[in-house]
Amino acid sequence: MSDQENVQWHEQKLTLLADKALFWPAKKALFVADPHFGKTATFRRSGIPVPERTTQDDCERISQLLSKTKTKFLIFLGDFFHSRIGKTELVKEILLHWRQELPDLEIHLIRGNHDLSSGDPWPELKIKCHTDPWTFSTLECRHLPVEQSSKPYLAGHIHPGFTLKGKGKASIRAACFHINHSKIILPAFGSFTGLKNISPIPGDQIFMTNGNEIYEVPFQ
Repeated sequence: MSDQENVQWHEQKLTLLADKALFWPAKKALFVADPHFGKTATFRRSGIPVPERTTQDDCERISQLLSKTKTKFLIFLGDFFHSRIGKTELVKEILLHWRQELPDLEIHLIRGNHDLSSGDPWPELKIKCHTDPWTFSTLECRHLPVEQSSKPYLAGHIHPGFTLKGKGKASIRAACFHINHSKIILPAFGSFTGLKNISPIPGDQIFMTNGNEIYEVPFQ
């Protein structure tokens, strides 16, 4: 196992990163789904005492990936924010400081269901927002997966997870990339997000990740 896996998909080399992101080397583009910034702030405002470190930590994770990949385009596949009440001054301060460190980076957001209720990012973040779907080069970028699409697409929303069962009652559950001929569903990037177990069918590929290592699940 390693911290990345290369896959050939529609004649393109794509790199799946263990830290729950996808990189397209030919286009210098990094794709991230479902960061849900401000989710912990939402919980705190509801009276649940959780720390805000997740927004800071997730910004640092993205910065590390940008440095590693030499990315020129950062594309968020929806749900940039978790909710409107989570857009606190502290969250704004963290995100603005993060953006100021990346003045030359071009950032795009495909609006997800949470973005529609929380509103677009603050203008100072200089993020270009698009209605779902939006086309980048030859790939369609979505938040919500669909059954039929005219182009192969990348999407989020599902927060896919997979349970690998061993002998007896032993099992491991982790986030995953879910790939088939028509789509790649990315794992949720946000540290404070849940998982939804998926049920692959013949022909699908599943790459599980614990955030540090990525592993292709073998199917018979």
